[in-house]
Amino acid sequence: MRDTHFDFQHKIFSLSGAFFAPDPTTKEPVLNITLGDLKAALPFQTLKESFNIAEDSHDSRLLGTVARGLRYVKQIRPGEKIPGELLDGSASWSVDDKHRLVARGRLTVQLVSWITGSEMIVVDIDELEQIVEDPQTKARLKSAFAAIAEKLGITENADQYITDRVDDLTQELSYIEALRDRFRHIRAISDNLVRLSQIYRTDRTFVSEIARMQGLLKRPLKEYDAIFEQADAQTGEIVGALKSFETTVTFIRKIRDDLREKLIEWEELLQAWDGVPIEKSQTVEQLQKITYRFLANRYMESKVWERK
Repeated sequence: MRDTHFDFQHKIFSLSGAFFAPDPTTKEPVLNITLGDLKAALPFQTLKESFNIAEDSHDSRLLGTVARGLRYVKQIRPGEKIPGELLDGSASWSVDDKHRLVARGRLTVQLVSWITGSEMIVVDIDELEQIVEDPQTKARLKSAFAAIAEKLGITENADQYITDRVDDLTQELSYIEALRDRFRHIRAISDNLVRLSQIYRTDRTFVSEIARMQGLLKRPLKEYDAIFEQADAQTGEIVGALKSFETTVTFIRKIRDDLREKLIEWEELLQAWDGVPIEKSQTVEQLQKITYRFLANRYMESKVWERK
């Protein structure tokens, strides 16, 4: 338990309902507790000083683990398991079967296109499904396994070895596909803003704010597209990815964790947009204001003017 769970020893951590989360304003990790009618959010330094938690103690070290763990989960409660990312590199969250199918499809395309001599990276899901369902794909895949095994110098149980490696890589990439799927909702916000600018075209102030929001959104969209391109490129040369398997997995997991951390920041806003009809309404207008504040706080460039 000590090695795998947040097994705090001080009684403050055993209070009912206690949990760790980033402070909404400062983003630093805090312990949230309730004492009667009083709710408190204690920064870690205040927590240690107020309850005599020594810097070199088990609890203090565990608070450092909590701070790192909040990169991957929104909340942590005392007694919970430490996120897998910090234990063995595995993800602490799950993916749907559809994301595994997409990851498998992408790898299948890479293997088949490699054996035919024209490697390619397919991102469009419809195009991906057409290629995977082609009757010739299975035969080419078998040939690809044999050719890759020979290229890697594998002689015993070669087919099973390549199959296992592809299965493992499929699992790792399924998290990238799940994140890609969710990040499409950020692009959907951009599309919704285009529609709203038409719906509210007679409201000059609203349309002006929409235009500024669209400008602010360009930066994260460009940044996230570049990260996914990196992930796709890592398996674009499939033989190299299988040959340097551990390095490939480490790289994919780093991208996974970086994207997951970014997505956690967006998640509350994405949930607010999900299912909202794009039409004139107070709900939409309130959502527009919330979104503007979110984007401005993170992506508005500020200049420091100095007198010369």
